[in-house]
Amino acid sequence: MASPRILSTVLDLLSLLLLLAALGADHWLVANSRLVTSYSGLWKVCVNSGCWMFASVPGYIEATRAFLFLAMIAGFLSFFALIASFFRSHLGPVSLSLVSAVGSFSAGLCAMIALAVYTGEFAGAVNVPPGQVTFGWSFGLGWASFPLFLLTGVVTLRTLRAS
Repeated sequence: MASPRILSTVLDLLSLLLLLAALGADHWLVANSRLVTSYSGLWKVCVNSGCWMFASVPGYIEATRAFLFLAMIAGFLSFFALIASFFRSHLGPVSLSLVSAVGSFSAGLCAMIALAVYTGEFAGAVNVPPGQVTFGWSFGLGWASFPLFLLTGVVTLRTLRAS
């Protein structure tokens, strides 16, 4: 059954690309006012036309980075196991489709934890003026990768059952 396996591979690649774009982009938070336009990501902050790398970061950004890196590693494991499953079904006694499904579910869980930590910290901030600071598109890409990784895991498990 190559068709569900191809779908799993495409979904996994899409999930991984969304996660990588979210991890590398700098539009997690966007602040607009009449005088200042700024945006920030996990690595740097930009105000008007100048950008600066973070010298030190709060713990919630460190946790977000760490869990997104874990999600990225699990996503790569899932993707490479899916690619390998086209050539052979097992690696020793372990099914490559099962490795891929576990990797996809793990990536989704790690991405959810990372984004929930980031969301919770921002939502709990008391010094943020309402309406002036919003979540950006890269934050949305991160959240989009979470259900896609879970969907990839479900489709991969269906592939495992069908074979």
